[in-house]
Amino acid sequence: MALFLWACSEYPDYDYFEGELPAYPVNLEDFNTEYDDYNSTMASLGKFIPFCFSTNRHSQGGEFNIRYDPMDVYFNERTGDLKVRNEYGGRNRFVEEFGILLNAVKKINTVGNELGPYLVYSPDDEFSDAALVLLYATDLGGDFDIGYTYNTDSPAFSDSQDVDFLNSEFNDLYPAFDSDYSRIYFCSDREDEVYNIFYVDVVYSNGQIVGILSDTLEHEVEMEEVLSGEYDDNDLFRLTERKQKPIYLTVPTMILFRTNFIGYFRYFGKFGLRSSVLLSNKTFDTGLNYDADLNPVFEEGLGLSEGGTNENMTTSKSEMIFFKSAVGLAGGAEWNFSGSTSLVAEIGYYYGFMPLYWNKDAKNRYLFNTDEFGVANEEDYFSNKARQSQLQLKVSILF
Repeated sequence: MALFLWACSEYPDYDYFEGELPAYPVNLEDFNTEYDDYNSTMASLGKFIPFCFSTNRHSQGGEFNIRYDPMDVYFNERTGDLKVRNEYGGRNRFVEEFGILLNAVKKINTVGNELGPYLVYSPDDEFSDAALVLLYATDLGGDFDIGYTYNTDSPAFSDSQDVDFLNSEFNDLYPAFDSDYSRIYFCSDREDEVYNIFYVDVVYSNGQIVGILSDTLEHEVEMEEVLSGEYDDNDLFRLTERKQKPIYLTVPTMILFRTNFIGYFRYFGKFGLRSSVLLSNKTFDTGLNYDADLNPVFEEGLGLSEGGTNENMTTSKSEMIFFKSAVGLAGGAEWNFSGSTSLVAEIGYYYGFMPLYWNKDAKNRYLFNTDEFGVANEEDYFSNKARQSQLQLKVSILF
């Protein structure tokens, strides 16, 4: 009789125990094409993701439809490679559970444009009236309206239905629930034809998710003030240069010390304030325009960015404080060269002790910094800060 004992490592031959996401955007080559592919939604189920997105590949660059593809996220513990693949990764139960989304997109795609898919799924079977719910927006009727399709305990999905209390005579799209299904956010240009973020509070109870969407009663629609503004919330502008042309009315208040004429010359000194009131300010921005769905650095690398000017800023006045002041010291000489006519030369320095720009709080700031990869830090907002000091040389003629 022989007794053999052995032991093995919990992680045999593994060199990488923790995965890291890349610091910069990486092209999802298995999903992207030469056409436009964006507006994605996904429910993360560990390594597998049911991936729905908008694309115009089916029309060769024309109308947009919703497409479903399986997404497998694979991390190799031996090589450290992270791969995102268009496959189920051998997980057959997901083929049966989510492959039926092909039936869902068939129900919602039309000859118009379908954008902004949003997949609602509860891995804990929380919903009592649906298994999968797919929301989206279509412009088949002219403007974009939000609709949905769903299934229950079969692969068949319902015909597309409108979410009446979200739709208006304007464009309404990109719906999304909050984490407890008590609020629906969406994008609309219903106020002043400018796209902003709106929301509707709903009552979620007894797992009735379709019950919320099928409600025909009118709901109060509110604008999300923190996320909205007077300009469209669907584009980014990467600022490379800003020129401002403020016009001030300046009133100097100076104490003047002056000598008597010594021959044809006399000398003087001045001390006091130069205070100015802002009459108008024009701001001219130059930079690059981006679609907000893409990362600016990544989009620029693909040649998708477009040079331009930010016309929204050309009449900006609220950026600058309406009053500024500087304290200064100046000196010079006056040459009486003919009768009562004199040539005056003056040099002075004025220290600006008041800021030129308002110190706006975070919710009113619209500029933010990005790192070298174009990734924005939500707390790293930029607000102009400057004081104006001047070194002046003046030459004048007094009559």
